[in-house]
Amino acid sequence: MIRFKNAYSTRRLQFVSPAVISILFLLSSAAFGQTPSLDRISCVTKTYSSGGTDTCRAFLTATNSTHLYIALSSNNPAVTVPSGVTVSYYAGSKGFYANVAPVKTAQTAIITARLNGVSKSFKIALGPGGTSSAAMSVNATSIGFGSTILNTPIEQSVTVSSTGTAALMLNSASVSGTGFSLSGAALPATLNPGQSLTLQVQFDPTKTGSYSGQLTVSSNAATKAIPLTGVGASHQVELSWNAPSASKDPVIGYNVYRSPSSTSSYLRLNGSAESTTSYTDGTVQSGTSYKYIVKSVDAAGVESPASNATTVAVP
Repeated sequence: MIRFKNAYSTRRLQFVSPAVISILFLLSSAAFGQTPSLDRISCVTKTYSSGGTDTCRAFLTATNSTHLYIALSSNNPAVTVPSGVTVSYYAGSKGFYANVAPVKTAQTAIITARLNGVSKSFKIALGPGGTSSAAMSVNATSIGFGSTILNTPIEQSVTVSSTGTAALMLNSASVSGTGFSLSGAALPATLNPGQSLTLQVQFDPTKTGSYSGQLTVSSNAATKAIPLTGVGASHQVELSWNAPSASKDPVIGYNVYRSPSSTSSYLRLNGSAESTTSYTDGTVQSGTSYKYIVKSVDAAGVESPASNATTVAVP
């Protein structure tokens, strides 16, 4: 049986009594009368022999009833920190992360915090990590979207993993090529050994024809380029057939052939034997008629005689 499918681009004010207001004011004055200053900063790890992510925290001498912004900096490019952190209302400290990259020689990094003219520092010792190194793995060497109906976006997932012995600094990911776009994890990101993240690559053709592009993923370990391909189709033909009722050799799949109706020169459409009794041809052109035949294939790759031919006219 053969089916033909034609698809086209398609906040509250609360009033408090004076007595309560007075109590609240007294509590606030007692608890928060001291002007907060920067007390210290500290990180969990003081020494690194390879890359990683350190958990750090900036502490105040007192809490405050307004937001306070603490500026942060590092004197060594091997250790990166945010430009600053904001301490919330009535909080006495604020955490942040320090990303540590592997180094080849022993050196020191100093993280400095500044608030209202007061500076506090924390020192991290860095040493060469022997054989420790960052490594990146991507679970695809190429991404093919096949035939896709116009204005009908489809997605494929790509997983990036940290497979080395040091942290992977995933700097960026981008796509090039008309019809392709990228979404998913926010970058830059740090992946410790064994961690991974997923990116979503989308293909949304607006015109018929072949499309090509590239996904580029960059990190401190490597930069990988992954080819993208797809076909925009305004029409497609869906084929289905019955499996042979009896066969001396077990059938492992099927090959699908197509020919312009005006000739008998059939060309195979599928790259490898189809394991199911259906196939979608998304490479047809408007105003053309095609003939289709199917051949079953055994384990040795031997084909059966051709099925009956069926003709389809594409509008």
